[in-house]
Amino acid sequence: MKPADPPPIFREWLSRDPAPAYLLYGDGAGLAGLLARRWEGKLRGEGVPIESYRWTLEDLARESPTAAWRSPSFFSRLRIFTLPDLAEMKKAHRDEIKAYLESPEPSATLILHGTDFRQARAFSSARNLLSNAPREEKAVEALARYAVAAAAEGGAKLTRESALFLARWVGASFDALDAEIGKVLAFAAGRGEVVEEDIRAVCVSRGAVDPFRLAETLVRKDSKECLSLFRRFAAAAEPDDYHKLNGAVAWFLRSRIQGKGGAGGVTPRRAAEIFRVLSRIDREMKGESRLSPGQVYEIRLLSLLI
Repeated sequence: MKPADPPPIFREWLSRDPAPAYLLYGDGAGLAGLLARRWEGKLRGEGVPIESYRWTLEDLARESPTAAWRSPSFFSRLRIFTLPDLAEMKKAHRDEIKAYLESPEPSATLILHGTDFRQARAFSSARNLLSNAPREEKAVEALARYAVAAAAEGGAKLTRESALFLARWVGASFDALDAEIGKVLAFAAGRGEVVEEDIRAVCVSRGAVDPFRLAETLVRKDSKECLSLFRRFAAAAEPDDYHKLNGAVAWFLRSRIQGKGGAGGVTPRRAAEIFRVLSRIDREMKGESRLSPGQVYEIRLLSLLI
């Protein structure tokens, strides 16, 4: 994809030479892959030979990270290393990164992200590190811009509204969006335009339910409609779809608090009640409960509809 029109949150970074390291956290943690992709496109477009690596936790444990970062390549001027979530790394690896950044290798750029806000904010004080914690709306906008450009590269038109819908559904994650956009383009092949119905059909639990409509019925305590939508959703949902649903409901709620999305506001008390339950659902789906994600979600949903 052409390296034109970088998202505003990256524009200043991309207007300079690559820094030794970047850190994205907060609502922007899911944009690390997009930043790497933008740097790859920009540098290759300028004729700069580069190598790009995406390391896993296993790579960190298997490799000698500092030795790898300090070993220049005979074939490239710059090497980009996209690293795992700081929150999932061992403390020894986080400490090693900080020590390395005291005197970084000029031919290497590290791209970091952190889903633990407090931990990442503390880490952002490391030397030779540029950091940013963009708000959710800016992260979603950056992903939507990428999706529109990716669709155009694939010979299709994707409206901004449909791109925003997709970005919200995948939870402001570039990796998830990059995987889904290919499916959507293949599904809509030959029609020239990708519409929201295509995204729902491919990405949103096989198109059975619009998650934002479900969220709206939850906010207004429409028990019958909310449960009907949820059970239709659950009939075709994969385990990971419930995490996406949780993110979609949270986004819808925040947008209503901010006065976006048209009519249908939410009181502070109702918002706080729903956010508490969404947080509990997230913890239970990540291991605090032995129930399936679908069982967890329905039980907690019922508690909000009483």
